[in-house]
Amino acid sequence: MNVKVSKALAPLKGTIRAESDKSISQRLIIFSLLTEDKCQLKNLSKALDPLSALEAVKQLGLSSTYKNDTLVTQGVGLMKLKEANQPVNCGNSGTLMRLLLGLLAGSNAFTVLTGDESLNSRPMLRVVEPLKEMGATIYGRENDSKAPLAVKGHNLKALNYSLKVPSAQVKSALILAALQATGISKIEEKLPSRDHTERILTAMGAKIEKNGLWLEIQPAAKLSGLDFAVSADFSAAAFFLGAGLLVDDSEILINDVNLNPTRTGLLKVIERMGVRTEKEEEENIEPVGNLLIKHQNLKGTVVLEEELPTLIDEVPLLAVLAAKADGETIIKGVSELRVKESDRLQGIVDLCRLLGREAEIQGDDLIIFGQAGYFEGGVYDPKKDHRLAMAAAVAALNSKEGIEILDADCCQISQPSFFPQLKELGATFETA
Repeated sequence: MNVKVSKALAPLKGTIRAESDKSISQRLIIFSLLTEDKCQLKNLSKALDPLSALEAVKQLGLSSTYKNDTLVTQGVGLMKLKEANQPVNCGNSGTLMRLLLGLLAGSNAFTVLTGDESLNSRPMLRVVEPLKEMGATIYGRENDSKAPLAVKGHNLKALNYSLKVPSAQVKSALILAALQATGISKIEEKLPSRDHTERILTAMGAKIEKNGLWLEIQPAAKLSGLDFAVSADFSAAAFFLGAGLLVDDSEILINDVNLNPTRTGLLKVIERMGVRTEKEEEENIEPVGNLLIKHQNLKGTVVLEEELPTLIDEVPLLAVLAAKADGETIIKGVSELRVKESDRLQGIVDLCRLLGREAEIQGDDLIIFGQAGYFEGGVYDPKKDHRLAMAAAVAALNSKEGIEILDADCCQISQPSFFPQLKELGATFETA
C-alpha cells in the first residue's frame, strides 16, 4: 500500500496515546516464559514484532489467553523450555532473535531461529561470539554470523565481557544467558543503553546490580510472575512530537508515555535545538508521563556518539527536524544505522535530498544542512523500513507538494495505528 501525505493546511491539535511500547512488550512476553507463575500483561503492543514474539515463545512452551486487553500467561520456568518441532520464526524482530539466542543458549533444547529476508541478513556475531565464550553451541550462515541459526543448549559458565558495540539487545541476550550460568557474570557497556531488561527481570526477582557501566548478574533458580501495564512507546510518540514541531501553531498532548531516561535522549537534543516540552512524570518499574508539544522554531546542533544509544530509533525523525532547523546539524557515530531493517543511514540522506535539503555521510557521521521554510516533496521509497516511512510522513506535513510513500504499510511493524492517529490530529492523506 502506498500513501500520499499532503501538506498540513491547518494546525495539528489533539490528545493521543501512542502505540504501547514495542521493546517492553516483547521483553515481557519473552520473560513470562521464564516463570512458573502466571503473568498478567496489560496494554501490550499489537505491532508485528510483539506478535512474532508471542508466537515464538508459544513454540517454546508458553500458554496464554487474552482477557479484555490483558494477556494472561503461564510459563515453564528457567531452563525448562520445550523443544520446538520446527524452526522458530522471529519475523522482522532483531530484538526477538537476539534475546532468544541468549535464552536458548542455556536451555536443554535444540532450536533453529530464522526470520524474514531482512532479519536473516542482519549481523548476529556480536551475540554469538560472547555466548560461545560461555559454552554455547551455535551454528549459522557466514561463519555463524547470520540466521538461520541453530542453537543447542548447554550448561553455561559465567562471563566477564566488555560489549564491543552499544546494544541493549546484545546486553539483554547475555543477561538471559547469565541467569542460567554457573557463577556470577559481569558485563561492561561501552555506553549506557536502554535498561528495560534489567528493570523487568529485577522486578521478577533476578539479582542484577549496576555499578557505572558494569552489570553484575547472579544465576537465578527461579523468577516470579508479574502484573504489568505497558505504557506508550517513546519512539512511537516521537513522531507525533515531530509533527507538532513542524506544523505552524500545532499543539499536541501525548499521554502515558514511557520516559525511561535510556530512551528519551531525543528530548535533550531538541532542547538544544530550542524546543521546550512540558511533561508530568511518575515512576513504578518504568517512569511514565504526559508530554505536551507546541510548534517551535529550530536551530542546528551537534549530537555526540555517546548520546546515540538513547535516541538511535529516532534518528530518522531527528534528521527531518534538522532539515528544517536553521543551520547545520551533525549526528556523530551513526554507522550502526547501516544494519537496521534497511541501510537506514542512506535512506535518511535520500529523504533529506527529496525534501530539498543537502545531507551527507562523512565517515561515521551524518551532516544535515538545514534551513527554515517548507520542504519539497515527491515520491519516497523507505525500502520497507517503518521508521523511514513514518519520518517521511511527518516531513510531508511541512512539504509543498506532499510525499507519496511506497509500501507505507511497513509501519505495521511498530505502529499499526500511526496513520489513523495522524488523521485524528488533522493530517490528510490518501492510499493507493
